[in-house]
Amino acid sequence: MGWFQNIFGSTAKSTAAAEVTNVDSPASTERRRVLNFLNLMASHGQKALVNSSQLGASWQAAFQRSELSEVLLRLQPNEVQALLDPGDFCTVTFNHDSHAHVFLTTVKASTLGDDGQVDVTLYVPDAVHTAGRRDLYRVPILQDLPMEAKITGPTGEVCAASPRDINTSGARLKLDAVNFDQFSIGDEIQITLELLETSVTQRADVRYADSSNHALGVHFLNTEDPIIQQNTRILVREAERCYLRRVNRLE
Repeated sequence: MGWFQNIFGSTAKSTAAAEVTNVDSPASTERRRVLNFLNLMASHGQKALVNSSQLGASWQAAFQRSELSEVLLRLQPNEVQALLDPGDFCTVTFNHDSHAHVFLTTVKASTLGDDGQVDVTLYVPDAVHTAGRRDLYRVPILQDLPMEAKITGPTGEVCAASPRDINTSGARLKLDAVNFDQFSIGDEIQITLELLETSVTQRADVRYADSSNHALGVHFLNTEDPIIQQNTRILVREAERCYLRRVNRLE
């Protein structure tokens, strides 16, 4: 998503079995690794880039604290002033040990400080990935990147859309309100994505519809065409390069 997607116990049959079993599940081991990693980032006040999928906006930020179920980041004011709604999807990218890391999560709460900074509390993600795993998360598409999209609907109607994030298996696109109402979950559509000299057209289906933001989440249908596969990878790579250049400027 990715950019992002997306995003990132067992019950013992008896008390006796629970007492005998002393081996952590893979899920609990990964959870502990994530918590330790985020605690380290918070202790260093690690700088980050926070992108809101709903708003299509990003902010420079810094880790403040990390607890068992939540992590707090402080967003720096910029041209987009907003409180993030609970449940909004966010991608957080940051550098550590000369590698970019990324995780996808949702907003728990956000508050406005006296100095215009926004404190956003995010749920602890299931995993933190090394940037470049494009099958695991959607790359946010920043406004600096002149990527354009056109959608052809089931009955042949064509409308423009603004890509918000992308990976090799799907994308999120924002439409005008009048065009958004033409599409429903399950529709099979055709999408054309263009960036400078690179263009790709492929079939997709609508996996979710966000009526509050007039956005569609689409999944690219499988294709064996090597040109389509190659051009899709190029678009994702350029979106990632643009995003990581912004992250690298934080250091």
